[in-house]
Amino acid sequence: MKTLLFFLVIGFSLCTAGKAQTSLVSTREKFRHHEISVSYGFLPITDANSIAEEFIAPTASFGIYTREKTSYYGALNISYIYRINRKISLGVTGGITGNRGTASSLYEVLDENKNDDRRYLYILPTFRWHWFTRPQFSLYSSAGLGAYFLRNSFGGDTYHKKEFAYQFSFLGIEYGNQFAFFTEFGVGYTGTIVAGGRFRFWFTNPPLPASGY
Repeated sequence: MKTLLFFLVIGFSLCTAGKAQTSLVSTREKFRHHEISVSYGFLPITDANSIAEEFIAPTASFGIYTREKTSYYGALNISYIYRINRKISLGVTGGITGNRGTASSLYEVLDENKNDDRRYLYILPTFRWHWFTRPQFSLYSSAGLGAYFLRNSFGGDTYHKKEFAYQFSFLGIEYGNQFAFFTEFGVGYTGTIVAGGRFRFWFTNPPLPASGY
């Protein structure tokens, strides 16, 4: 009787361990850990500030300073993200944005409008929280805090500046598996509305074919 009980306990333990191992492998296979994204951002905060400057500065300065004929380029972004588990991802986002216009002042000769060309490079360590996940559809929010580097060509002079940069994406919508398309809505340097694609991969092959990501 004791021998039978012993083998029953051993068998139960092996079955439990096997199920736990299978569950662990299955969880691991539900997503690819590494991810590269490329995207375009509409109305980054730099463009929003320049639009405000163009419309508000002449009034606020009583016509002393104006900036006009501004061209806005949006933001081009690239990011690498590592997905730690089903809920949390960490990575880094970098990109470039800028705008170009002409500026003038009553303190200068009236016909001496100066080109005002601004280029921003930024890098943002990024945290992402996946709050709804399905095999080919997910919703998430993310935040990035870092720095930007400004090169401002104004007239014949060039100025450099570095300051704090950020991006808060309140809602991200993603559709796809290994290749996915996404749209994000937020505020910051990568854009107010960001759209792009991403590619997910393993550095080594998974133990079994993945049914999701």
